[in-house]
Amino acid sequence: MEQTKKQAKELIIVADPDQKVQEGFKRLFSSHYRIQCFSESDAGLRFIKDNPSAAVIFSCYNLPGRGGVAFLRASETIVPLATRIMLTRESSVEAVKKSLNEAHAFMFLDKPVKSTDLISALETALAHHTFMSKERALLERTLSGSIKMLIDMLAVFHPDAFRRTAPMRKQALMLAKATSLRKTWELEIAVMLSPLGEALLPKEIIAKYRAARSLTEQERDVLNKSPDQTRELLKNIPQLEKVSEYLYLSGRGFDGSGFPKDGPVGEDIPVAARIIRLLTDLWYASPEDGPDAAAFEALAINRQKYDPNLLHLAQHHLLGDIEEHRKKHISHCYINSLRPGDILVDDVLTEGRHELVLSRGHPLTLTTIRRLDHFNRTAGVRQPVRVIRHEVPAEALADTA
Repeated sequence: MEQTKKQAKELIIVADPDQKVQEGFKRLFSSHYRIQCFSESDAGLRFIKDNPSAAVIFSCYNLPGRGGVAFLRASETIVPLATRIMLTRESSVEAVKKSLNEAHAFMFLDKPVKSTDLISALETALAHHTFMSKERALLERTLSGSIKMLIDMLAVFHPDAFRRTAPMRKQALMLAKATSLRKTWELEIAVMLSPLGEALLPKEIIAKYRAARSLTEQERDVLNKSPDQTRELLKNIPQLEKVSEYLYLSGRGFDGSGFPKDGPVGEDIPVAARIIRLLTDLWYASPEDGPDAAAFEALAINRQKYDPNLLHLAQHHLLGDIEEHRKKHISHCYINSLRPGDILVDDVLTEGRHELVLSRGHPLTLTTIRRLDHFNRTAGVRQPVRVIRHEVPAEALADTA
């Protein structure tokens, strides 16, 4: 029963103008799978773009419109993990080569196909799709974990630059949910790496830029090359090609202003880049405890630079989130009583010179707690440290009884 429920969720695309083929698929599989049939290529591609959860895509070789080879190749860019199968009456070597080499078809079936062969082919294709999905998920978790470790290390050497990544990541996921953005993995990675370009710049230039002081032509040139440097660092890392592009375009205004000069405008800018642009500027306009009405008023002065829908959603969701955030229990802890999962309310500073050790909004782990302990033993850390603790201690409950 559980297997049947799982199968019923799988989406199978069939692109073939032959009504008998479409009826055959529905008769064989509609009780266990979602079957969507199309008679030409463009309608099928539009559906796939709106429903990028397809597990298996069947196409006939002589598909009206783009043709079966071009259709499967185009579908791969939308749903790369879907298994693609070519159906054809063509038996030439050239047809087989195009199906396998150009369309990257997993399988090639001669028409007419026996019901038993079609059932077997679909089961094999689904097993391949499941395997590829698990491999991709494992790769993403591994890469995400590696990047989080890298960010933790960079935050030690560039705390001012990387202090915003933790709160911005949470805000970005909230906006992604509000906009029904299905795939958030690349957005999360882009947010975590967004300060990378800033970390590469001289602190004097960053300080002048954020204080709205005039820059020399040479300083402006260095600042403008920052997104290029970030893209160069990331673009050759497998699976981070899109992330590098998001960061490259995150300085681009919705109205076409900003960097790069000849970049996309409006909704042609990737939504992840638009989110990063909005949240970065919101961070610098906000007080220590998070966005407030004044911060959004500051952004409204140049509202043409931001996606109006994202700006509205951010104001609606983030202000309410801050109010809930402030209601959570805040504990005053010495370092030896900090716990993994605690979230810093304030920046952690050294005792003497008040240098930044770890930024506000940072969720604590065993590694970061050990780091704080190390700083405390060597340079001294201002204590107690205020943290948000989701589990309210028993003594706090006793105080309020």
